[in-house]
Amino acid sequence: MSSTPRKGIHLSPATRRAILLAAVASALLLWGVVGVAGRQSGAPPRGDAPTPAEGGLTPSERRGKELYLRGTSAAGRDVLAYLGDASLEVPAATVTCGSCHGLHGEGKTEGAVVPGNLTWEILTKPYGHTHASGRKHQPFDDAALARAITKGVDPSGNRLASVMPRYDFTRDELADLTAYLKRLSADHDPGLNETTITVGSLLPTAGPQDELGRAMRAVIDSYFAEVNAQGGIYGRRVELRFGELKGGDARAQAERFLEREQVFAMTGGVMGGAEEELTRLAAEREVPVVGPFTLFPQTAAPLNRQVFYLFSGLEEQARALVDFAGEKSPDARSSAAALVYAEDDLPAGVGASVEQQFRKDGWKNVSVFKYRHESFDAARLAREASQTGVLLFLGSGAEEKALLAEAAKADWTPTVLLPGPLSGPEVFNAPAGFRQKIFLAFPSAPSDQTRAGVAEFSAFAERHQLPPRHLAAQLSAYCAAKILFEGLKRAGRDLSREKLIEALEGLYEFDTGLTPPITYGPNRRVGAAGAYVIAVDLTNRQFVPASKWITPS
Repeated sequence: MSSTPRKGIHLSPATRRAILLAAVASALLLWGVVGVAGRQSGAPPRGDAPTPAEGGLTPSERRGKELYLRGTSAAGRDVLAYLGDASLEVPAATVTCGSCHGLHGEGKTEGAVVPGNLTWEILTKPYGHTHASGRKHQPFDDAALARAITKGVDPSGNRLASVMPRYDFTRDELADLTAYLKRLSADHDPGLNETTITVGSLLPTAGPQDELGRAMRAVIDSYFAEVNAQGGIYGRRVELRFGELKGGDARAQAERFLEREQVFAMTGGVMGGAEEELTRLAAEREVPVVGPFTLFPQTAAPLNRQVFYLFSGLEEQARALVDFAGEKSPDARSSAAALVYAEDDLPAGVGASVEQQFRKDGWKNVSVFKYRHESFDAARLAREASQTGVLLFLGSGAEEKALLAEAAKADWTPTVLLPGPLSGPEVFNAPAGFRQKIFLAFPSAPSDQTRAGVAEFSAFAERHQLPPRHLAAQLSAYCAAKILFEGLKRAGRDLSREKLIEALEGLYEFDTGLTPPITYGPNRRVGAAGAYVIAVDLTNRQFVPASKWITPS
């Protein structure tokens, strides 16, 4: 792909689609390098959140903010609210404090209802309050506020209006909420003012991934240059800030970047090797991140609200392969299957999740073989797994090649299932006995690329003379920028991080023109949650579609 032409573009749509497919395949191979081999270089996972930088929220205030804006408890407890004299019980998430009193507690009139101002400066005015209704009361303190929230009475014992919900917050939750209300008026999202929105991206700038980082930066720069040339977003210009990932402690580098640049949101970027640390940091700093380039999306409960991924990761692709194998040959489920994976590469739980998918799909006999890279023994694994008819392998391309060679020597030629990002060009050199028996999963396919989408990106690449290499990484950055732009538009003029997150959660089958339709939701952070399976044609050395879109059951 290094010689892909850019000047004087006269390529047919079909040729352009072929170029983009090859780019996707080559970059997905790179994901294995970025996402797997790089995992050992990151800093170890951290436990408790660190003390926030000056001006940031404490852990207690962050928990209080979650209660205020979303009516949800950081402890995972179902919080309830009670409405009116009949004490109608509803989830607190449906009647949040912020929905009536506003993002900053200033109160916003809805019909004849005028919610009070909840900023601490107003609540604690020493001379108390006289409301339009004539109700008078003393100033609030922590205890009086707790009674108002849970009992519906003001500091002087008067009943609050019936439209004011009463919440069943625990003592700790009340303390967190009160701590946040004391900061509410000063809690403004960084990187946002009347004229600009500051957007950041973390990209590799050294070592073998330097060229990748520069290619992605060129796309993001060019995309938002066009946005700004067309008037920005509701009159605000997008200002870009780029952070450098140079190996070592990725979290520390990201922390320094966020403290220095104070960005409103992040787009694109590379997380490979530090997914857990960087997603935790995004949650702690409440920074929305759209489309990070990674093989291991962090989607376990509790959900990280800040990070929105484009594609499914290795775990979901492997599970889609299990579904495919069972549907392709239902009788195979009664035979034996082998799950072989490098335990020093995969995050905790991935192997177990894939094994569980086998069990869920009704496979009766699943053998699991784990190994470490330094002790990989292809001959031994081939012998031990030789009684199985299906092999799902999660390891490097070189290890895959060695294992299939040893399997052929032992006259063992099972159906082979491989996540595309972990495979390499050597898959086309598999022994002849594996003809029509090798299947790979990919999170995107040429059928996702519309004629209009390909033409749009091709013209964009020409206008900005984008580099010819790392095209799939460019596509990822392009689609991430496009989704962020859509979210910013939908969030409206009265923009905030919370409104951006809610806008992104509202995307349903959003058409980027280059990916499967993107859908997010309150409990979904992978836009294209599934995979296609393709067959490997060893004779013609090409990929052949083998399935429609598969969402793991």
